[in-house]
Amino acid sequence: MNVLKQIAVPCAACLLISPTIFAAENGPTIEFGGRLHADTTDYDNDNFQYSEGSELRRARLFVRGDLNEDWDYKLQYDFAPNHAQLKDGYIRYNGFTNSRITLGNFKQFSSLEELTSSNNITFTERSLPNALVSSRRFGIGFQNWSDRYSAAVSAYTHDANNAIRGEGIAGRFVYRPDLGDETLLHLGVALARESDDNDSIRRRARPESHQDSHRIVNTGTITGVDDFDKIGFEAAFVRGRFSAQSEYVSQNIQRHTDPDLSFNGYYAYLSYFLTEDSRPYSISDAAFGTVTPSSEKGAWELAARFSNLELNDNEIQGGEVDSITLGVNYYMTRDLRFTANYIMSDSDLAGFSDDPNILQMRIRFTF
Repeated sequence: MNVLKQIAVPCAACLLISPTIFAAENGPTIEFGGRLHADTTDYDNDNFQYSEGSELRRARLFVRGDLNEDWDYKLQYDFAPNHAQLKDGYIRYNGFTNSRITLGNFKQFSSLEELTSSNNITFTERSLPNALVSSRRFGIGFQNWSDRYSAAVSAYTHDANNAIRGEGIAGRFVYRPDLGDETLLHLGVALARESDDNDSIRRRARPESHQDSHRIVNTGTITGVDDFDKIGFEAAFVRGRFSAQSEYVSQNIQRHTDPDLSFNGYYAYLSYFLTEDSRPYSISDAAFGTVTPSSEKGAWELAARFSNLELNDNEIQGGEVDSITLGVNYYMTRDLRFTANYIMSDSDLAGFSDDPNILQMRIRFTF
């Protein structure tokens, strides 16, 4: 199987999953879909009382389609309790060969794990360093790709929900050497420079579990910020059933008068399919796609991850945390997936040790 493939849904499948309406030949089309992520979580921790139970982690509906031969669009909203918000809202021009221009609210070109959909990440939650990564913002972006590389640049401002207010520019470059049809090697670097309208920022992270809102590390509000730079290095390897992925993210914060700050984090993980399956990959997005089981019996995947995040520098002592996650995924079909993660965290925040062990299970359904 060639892992360097462009991901696409066949027309017949689209018609079965959701109605597509053609207003005219080569005219506007419309397609409906969405995702549901339902979690249940159990915490074991002697030093802090976490709120365990169940939650609807994501409940998204989208509308997307083509405006004409060269333009498409997408509008996606999350209706999950306590964090309902617009996710995607953009139009995109595809008239150039192996290139596209996106205008609206979309994911900025920040990191491999962030750009991989929450439907397709290997674990229930993204790793600790994701706290240093930008996600969706309103802006304009350009992408270009070939079999060997993917390049993207963007300029952006606030997010569509005004939860983040500021400006930035970002760029990402990924190189894929030719190692044969059965092997993928992804090597990437992502850069960004941003500023905040209030000249302040805060960096914090949950222990790779979303059920409880407690942040296991937290800088509090940092004031007097001029701007901040981000740099990330990413690598991924896929050969048949086996895959490995890792990223390092560093953020440097320039301040008016106080000393500058630097925070960083990294993760690395391995995964292996017990069945004849492999992680699919999109060269245009330079990110991983949806597993479609090769058998009617489904696909089984085992995974293990180590991650670290350090938010200590100068007078800011936001803490440091390490986390080990063991995971198993059962892909019953392309649209129905069951995930179980066991997370072991070890943190130190201002001399206080917060070391939860977490069992989290998820049902992911897409339509």
